[in-house]
Amino acid sequence: MNRILLLLNISLLGACSLVAPAPKHASAPVNDTAPEVVAIHVPAPVIALLAKRQAWCLLPEDERLQVQGILQTRNNSTSQFQQLILATCAPEHNAKQSRALITMLNAQSLSEAERALLSLIDDTNRALLQTQQERDVFQAKLRHTIDGISDIEAQINSNETQQLRGQQ
Repeated sequence: MNRILLLLNISLLGACSLVAPAPKHASAPVNDTAPEVVAIHVPAPVIALLAKRQAWCLLPEDERLQVQGILQTRNNSTSQFQQLILATCAPEHNAKQSRALITMLNAQSLSEAERALLSLIDDTNRALLQTQQERDVFQAKLRHTIDGISDIEAQINSNETQQLRGQQ
């Protein structure tokens, strides 16, 4: 579900660059309450990065790990951005790594489109990490409940055994 949400968000970001405001014709009725559509220019490097992401996400996991290893040997903002984009191919496993990369990238000089993409990924990671934390809490509660039920069953069985011995 989170992967679908992330892909949808990235697709919407790309679609924003394709939206242009409708021309206002004198014969068209004016609707002051409708928001005006604003075109957002997404620079070619960001689009190229998203195209790379699409190709990387199609790779088997072991090949993505090889790409990640290569990117980690380079120490520049481009490779860090690429590492972040690569991490979004499996966000449920890489959310913490992505947060660290986002922190490093936020300290650098970025274009408005890169900052918007970073913000989108960061928001998605926060939601994912919160969901994972809630899942962990529920799993702990479930484990505690199951252990409690097991203890009750053991106590019931022990009481039944004692009663059977007392009847003999």
